[in-house]
Amino acid sequence: MKKALMLLGGEYHPPQGREVLRDYLGKRGVQVELTEDKGALRRLEGYDLVIIYAEVVRLTPQQEKGVCEFVERGGGLVGIHCASVAEEGRYTEMLGSKFAGHGPIARFQVRITGEHEVTRRTRDFWVEDEFYFLEQKADFQVVAEGTWQFRRLPLAYVRQYGKGRVFYIAIGHDERTFRHPNFQRLVWRGARWVTGEEEGKPVRIGVVGYGGAFNMGKYHADLIGRTPGLELTAVCDMDEERLKVAKEEQPGVKLFKDVGRMARSDSIDLGVVVTPHNTHAEVALTLIEGGKHVICEKPFTVTVDEATKVIEAARKQGVMLSVFHNRRWDGDFLTIKKVIADGLIGEVFHVEGYGGGYGHPGYWWRSHKPISGGAIYDWGAHFVDWILNLMPGKMESVYGFLQKLAWHDVTNEDHIQAIIRFQGGRYAEYQQSSIAAVGKPKWRILGNLGGILVEPGTETVKVVSFAEGYKEESEVPFMESDWHAYYMNVADHLLSGDPLAVTPESARRVIAVLELCEKAAHTGQPQPVPYEDEGW
Repeated sequence: MKKALMLLGGEYHPPQGREVLRDYLGKRGVQVELTEDKGALRRLEGYDLVIIYAEVVRLTPQQEKGVCEFVERGGGLVGIHCASVAEEGRYTEMLGSKFAGHGPIARFQVRITGEHEVTRRTRDFWVEDEFYFLEQKADFQVVAEGTWQFRRLPLAYVRQYGKGRVFYIAIGHDERTFRHPNFQRLVWRGARWVTGEEEGKPVRIGVVGYGGAFNMGKYHADLIGRTPGLELTAVCDMDEERLKVAKEEQPGVKLFKDVGRMARSDSIDLGVVVTPHNTHAEVALTLIEGGKHVICEKPFTVTVDEATKVIEAARKQGVMLSVFHNRRWDGDFLTIKKVIADGLIGEVFHVEGYGGGYGHPGYWWRSHKPISGGAIYDWGAHFVDWILNLMPGKMESVYGFLQKLAWHDVTNEDHIQAIIRFQGGRYAEYQQSSIAAVGKPKWRILGNLGGILVEPGTETVKVVSFAEGYKEESEVPFMESDWHAYYMNVADHLLSGDPLAVTPESARRVIAVLELCEKAAHTGQPQPVPYEDEGW
């Protein structure tokens, strides 16, 4: 656990920002002590870094000396919107810049420049903030910039000072900036860098399963190749023809026909399971036993018992385990989450999701229940994961319907429906069908202050809101989908210690619903969800 002193001061900085940042860094192993006592800068023994979020507080020469010598001897400094805390002198020399004015609160883009440890895997982003102008007083490397009235100006930079390091970010006047995930990320990565933490070697990855259906093996390989810090080094497939394709599409990778050999080799650090559903648990366990991190395509497994076995094996081996629930980054879902987070529909109490139409499901393994797990295990894994991320609280029971009425030449069900009851009487429904001649909205979500409707084939979320005391209707365009974010998070987790976005425990909850839906359909009785009370 790193220890940081965060100096606060100035009437124009939002007080909520300090708590947001303290809590965010605390979850990432940095214990932040807040203070408005400038005298603390003279007593920095025991701290790994100093964070200064203050303006116009005017340090005394002794305080200036304290923080400058701390950094000069090897300590770290993270400066946030704080170039005006001292008259020009030693502090300005150490910080590297001086406050030179600012514009009004406005919306502008923060652009990442070049390649640096602090900004690796961070995208450009927009903020509503005060554009802070800096007068450069020492050498520094710009890692983020913005444009103000046709001038490109630094917004974040890094520099050495003696044996220590400085990271400075000029934005942070507005509380909304402190809540922006990319701002938080830059401060966190800056804190890591100034305390000497740097990423190690790239994570070497092998893809297990390079089949031609949807070309999912290639899709994973391409995402890996686009992610700084990840490197595709191997492909495994039982089919010689598919290995030939992999050799052409992924030159230089090592090829395997046996997953056990891949798991025991020194060619990979992480294996991605892109095989039929009923093999996920077996392949994942083989990789884990070889000491490899694992990513499983969805669905995680077919049964809860399988999921639990894989989770326990990963814990025992001390390796990462995650599930490729990439559709958490679908544009419509991101938009729905934002509408809810903005309070436009109040507290969500009912969610309906629907997928399907009328048509033969095709002759392949995804339509064969012994391999696929059943019709609900395909799109159902996505919809149930979405629902569980929208509905707060624990599940209480699952009820289900499975119907076989038309496509008797395949073994998957034709029509399924799952009903999930949550604490407090909230409930959700999911319906999937290959015999629905008349469809439904993809999403219908109700809150105590409004509702959301998303029709299939549209690009907007319809919102009806009474949050302001009167009816207001709007069409909110979908945000941009970002499936690459999944692998970016995996790299951040393994190389920088960021929390894992998709935990195996969250993916196991999805499998619980899918499994209990079938059990409820066969028994005609709602099934309790005991797992929610077992520390899941």
